[in-house]
Amino acid sequence: MAKQTQDIAAKLRSTVTRLTRQLRKQNVSSEFSNAELLTMSLLEQHGKLLSTELAEMERVSKQAISQIINRLFEANCVERFPDEADKRKTYISLTKLGEKHIIASRKIKEEWLVQTMEKIFSQEEINLIQAFLPLLTRLVEYNGTRV
Repeated sequence: MAKQTQDIAAKLRSTVTRLTRQLRKQNVSSEFSNAELLTMSLLEQHGKLLSTELAEMERVSKQAISQIINRLFEANCVERFPDEADKRKTYISLTKLGEKHIIASRKIKEEWLVQTMEKIFSQEEINLIQAFLPLLTRLVEYNGTRV
């Protein structure tokens, strides 16, 4: 069983990685890099974050995240504001314009996915993917503590 699980895990990792690359390729018309889009997505998801938190989540250096934040700030996609309790801390949040860019980016990727799925899969296969999604979601959300 362990060998079978190992083989499945390797194929799943490879497939998810390749699908992620395909989805990223769909955003060629975007004026933003994948790192900038990821930063905006994290801000959309969390509301507001410190630059150090963003750097940790994206696994990049503080210098790299500063460059990304500065670029997004210049494009009016993020705003900075001081922490009320500790003025030394500056939070970053998404602006309405940043939100529009994220929504547009998602729409492009989802439209490509819909068209591709409808082209290459039967309805039964689409139903199988739908049935598999809760399992994949559970895998993504697993943090090592739940069994």
